[in-house]
Amino acid sequence: MQDTLVRVFGLLGRSDARVENPRAYLIRTATNIWIDRMRRQAREQAILALGIPETWVSSPPSPEAGVEQREAARKLFQSLHPQERAAILMKDIFDLSLDETAGMLRTSVGAVKAALSRGRGRLESKRPPAEFDAPPPQIVERFMKALSERDMVAMRALCSDDLTVELVGGAETEGWEKNRTFFTYAHMTMPSLGFGDHPWWRTAVYQGEPIVLGFRTLDGIEGLNEVHRIEAAEGKIQKIRCYCFCPETLAALAQELELKAIWRPYRSPAATEVVLAMVGLRRRR
Repeated sequence: MQDTLVRVFGLLGRSDARVENPRAYLIRTATNIWIDRMRRQAREQAILALGIPETWVSSPPSPEAGVEQREAARKLFQSLHPQERAAILMKDIFDLSLDETAGMLRTSVGAVKAALSRGRGRLESKRPPAEFDAPPPQIVERFMKALSERDMVAMRALCSDDLTVELVGGAETEGWEKNRTFFTYAHMTMPSLGFGDHPWWRTAVYQGEPIVLGFRTLDGIEGLNEVHRIEAAEGKIQKIRCYCFCPETLAALAQELELKAIWRPYRSPAATEVVLAMVGLRRRR
């Protein structure tokens, strides 16, 4: 309960999202926290399987069993994409139904079936291991181009059905349909609230990872406005992390890349703030 309240109040303090059904919202948040806890426990159990404790309540497992456990843990947690790993854990290990798994992952049954198929294929060495490091540069380049040109057709073809967009430090939204507005708002300009003019984007490489840098002009100064990090699998974008309400992060990154960073707020503006700014009754601090 405490974890749920901390997360919900933190989100409400940083996002202008309207909670239509507070009870359902709280239950969903608590459920997701529980799922994360179950995944963490599964990881801890897998890690424990990698070492043999000094004392045993019962007979210790054979060396062969330890090797098998180690290999199973390695394959499950190093070879699978997070969505595949979650589907395998819930369906094949926790023995949940497809409907229950889809509900907990907030996706469709078809997406769960596809994740299970890909994950099982990787575990059986019929598919190549998932890549967790840097996303393919060509996908990052296509994302930047579609974002710059407001090409929603190209963006839709590039993103998975269960796309997740995280405004780091704030809201996180799942599913393509719910994330349409993210790409639309990327071009919104409102200098009084810190959303500068003339938005444009380019790709860059930071510590070996292709990323997308967004720039705007505010108070006559052009500088870094946001950073997009991408997770991809099977040629599709699975998750986008947008650092747009993280002024310290943007300032530090801009310094390393020898760029300027413009002023950014710590959260998205509320609807009332947008209205006041539109009629000139509010200025940014």
